[in-house]
Amino acid sequence: MSWILRRYFPEWAAIALRVALGAVFMTHGWDKLTGPLGTPLGFNIESWGWPYPVVWAWGVALIEFFGGLLIIVGLLTRFAAAFIAGVMGVAILKVKFASGFVGGFELDFALLMIAIALVFCGGGRVSVDRDVLGWGAPPLRSRVGETPYD
Repeated sequence: MSWILRRYFPEWAAIALRVALGAVFMTHGWDKLTGPLGTPLGFNIESWGWPYPVVWAWGVALIEFFGGLLIIVGLLTRFAAAFIAGVMGVAILKVKFASGFVGGFELDFALLMIAIALVFCGGGRVSVDRDVLGWGAPPLRSRVGETPYD
């Protein structure tokens, strides 16, 4: 039993982070994409004074939905997580920061930190990045004198 934990436990951490972050963002992205009249205009980008608020709104909705999907699958994980970290940084600074940490941007901060962790560590050994593209962590090797199934 201990060989299972030693061999596969590190992979479960990245999978748990990917599923948690991806599910949250796919859900929120889908809500924005299928919002009022099929547009992601449910949040107030116009008040920020940015040019082309509709383009920004669509961009955020697409990043959230497809970024979440890519993260769950483990494809282009670092890139998708970087875009999601950017979205969360803007959400914290422009929308939630004035409310304070507790009851304000605490969840957004946790999601930002998960995204940053995935930028640093990638999708892990059990991901499309690793299995198909060859990116990320090298294969596990056993210690000297130990078989892989000890």
